[in-house]
Amino acid sequence: MDRACFERIYADYYKVLRLFAMRVVGDMSHAEDIVQEVFTHCWENRKRIDVSIPIKSYLYTLTYHRCLDLLKSSQYARKELSDDVSYLDNLLFTSFTVDEQLSTDEIKKEIAHCVSLLPDKCKEVFMMSRYHDLKNREIAEKLNITVKAVEKHISKALKDIRTHLLQNGYMPVVALILSLSFTPPHF
Repeated sequence: MDRACFERIYADYYKVLRLFAMRVVGDMSHAEDIVQEVFTHCWENRKRIDVSIPIKSYLYTLTYHRCLDLLKSSQYARKELSDDVSYLDNLLFTSFTVDEQLSTDEIKKEIAHCVSLLPDKCKEVFMMSRYHDLKNREIAEKLNITVKAVEKHISKALKDIRTHLLQNGYMPVVALILSLSFTPPHF
């Protein structure tokens, strides 16, 4: 990442990340500090950042974790963080979906790509489960395999998809995305 690329990313994301951090920590001064830390980290690690993958999810994830670190710090220790985790995860997902640069369609495309790479039987079982809403027992009967084999194929598919999304910077929305139903991809 060169200086011009960094400056463009900074200009595009500083304000939205600051507002996101503000919504999480509830203090503009802390939010500004967090976002400055995120961009400082990015600049210091610019040679290791893969700009071929969407930078947005990387920036939101860094900001999210810095916010959590602040909330866990001694100053905020009296706040019960465990009650807020689902709120924070929802806030992060909402921030992603509000911003047009990372659409649900983009994530669906990533999932469809990963599904296309699964072994044939695993792909078939996964698609029957997730895209056709069949129960494990129904899949086992249709494919003449055991329910345990169906569970194993689904677990493998979910693990592969999760790993793919993590490697491509789509965390921490992975758990939510995998629980959603999608229209079947065209192979």
